[in-house]
Amino acid sequence: MQPNICGPQLRTLLILTLALATLATGSDAFACAACDSTLSRDWETQGISTKSGFSADLSYNYLNQNQQRYGASKASGALINNQLAAGQEVEAYTRTQTLTAALNYTGDAFALSIQLPFVNRTHGTYGATPPLGSNYATSSDNSIGDVRIISRYSGFSSEKTSGLIAGIKLPTGNTGATFSDGITPLDAGLQIGSGSTDLILGGYTSGSIKEYSWFVQGTVQHAVATDMAMGGLAYRPGDAYTLNTGIRYAEFGAKITPMLQLNIIKRQADTGAFTVPLDPVTGVPISGGTLAYLAPGVSIRAGGGMSVYGFVQLPIYQSVNSLQLVPQYTLTLGVRQSFE
Repeated sequence: MQPNICGPQLRTLLILTLALATLATGSDAFACAACDSTLSRDWETQGISTKSGFSADLSYNYLNQNQQRYGASKASGALINNQLAAGQEVEAYTRTQTLTAALNYTGDAFALSIQLPFVNRTHGTYGATPPLGSNYATSSDNSIGDVRIISRYSGFSSEKTSGLIAGIKLPTGNTGATFSDGITPLDAGLQIGSGSTDLILGGYTSGSIKEYSWFVQGTVQHAVATDMAMGGLAYRPGDAYTLNTGIRYAEFGAKITPMLQLNIIKRQADTGAFTVPLDPVTGVPISGGTLAYLAPGVSIRAGGGMSVYGFVQLPIYQSVNSLQLVPQYTLTLGVRQSFE
């Protein structure tokens, strides 16, 4: 059945679309192991939406990387000082706030989502000169992130509970940010944009058991084309493999639905001569890793096709290459309007 959008619903859709467009002026594809949220925001069926029609979604994600980690352990002060003495840069924090606007359409067997992020990122580093903090520098950037266009096909069975995911990430984000001196370029892995065009491929399945519904969804993201960055030096973000699974409880009440997700990401190390720093002791790239989060959340139906939702991602496993910053939690809040 095709959606019938008219009157107040059409005006609301137009207002949302225009308002979200004005928010945009840089990319949410982040190259470090912990720079992005892996949370599945398509919460209507805990991963895959099957309700036909249009919907608009606006979500806010807060990510504060302020904990030093080396491998799978929290980095000690002695280890940090040893790495600094060997010539490795020691970062202080990276704080990323992302506002993502999405316009979605779900048909009988085909669905499409266009996702536009606006990213605010601040960063501080102690530098690579002992003693710690003697060469402190900061950066700040606000811009539209890398746009994602994601499609889904579920026509393999009459139940339409399983399907394929295919999409593309476009290099629309800024790659020219500098430190506060206005001269020194920000590291490629910390730029809001990755400068790459990426293919996104995956699949999903979902179902229900009594009052519980569940989903499993996996994707791989691979850069197929890259722009030159950092003064003409090549940079390519590493492949990212994500696995999301979750459940929701449908009998809690008519308006409140508690949910729980498990989010896992394995990000390969970035590549690029002089754009990806190496551990001065081990020689491995200082990027990439494997992280797992447990994400409790809730959605609340507000009436009129509108719902609000929130999740907190809590790390249960973090293993990174060399010395990197990781978050202690990630917060996601959002609102979705469905049009019938």
